[in-house]
Amino acid sequence: MFGDTLMKLRKSKNLTQSDIAKILGVARTTYSSYEQNRRMPDAEIQIKIADYFDVSLDYLHGRGKNNIADTIAAHIDSNASEEDIKEILAYIEEKRKEHVNEKEINITEVASKEDEAVDKFVEENEDFKAVAARVMNDAEAVKAVKSFIEFYEQQKNN
Repeated sequence: MFGDTLMKLRKSKNLTQSDIAKILGVARTTYSSYEQNRRMPDAEIQIKIADYFDVSLDYLHGRGKNNIADTIAAHIDSNASEEDIKEILAYIEEKRKEHVNEKEINITEVASKEDEAVDKFVEENEDFKAVAARVMNDAEAVKAVKSFIEFYEQQKNN
């Protein structure tokens, strides 16, 4: 059972046995023995597999569904109803759609317009740039750029 599930997961990502063996840090022959149910990986490897494929250990062992709704419910509230979960999934999908067509914005420019200290730093350090893949309001941009500046200065001093 374990091996069949493992093979299905590997194929769902279009990976070869060699690919997943490298990811897991085992020999291809060792990995192959997992899929053939001749050998059971140790707990550490099982956790790596579950994490890589974003499934539960129970799912790997055929002890339950790896239903996204169940996974979300487990992280939110053990008493969440199926209707609650459907609403949450709908909300997540709505948020995902909002961000699909967003382009990177230069938050350095936004922050420079809002904060004199950022503007001065950017003028003095022409190679410093910070971009974001989502839209931020001006206050978030200033905060993000200031964090980047702190890190940038630390790296420059090292």
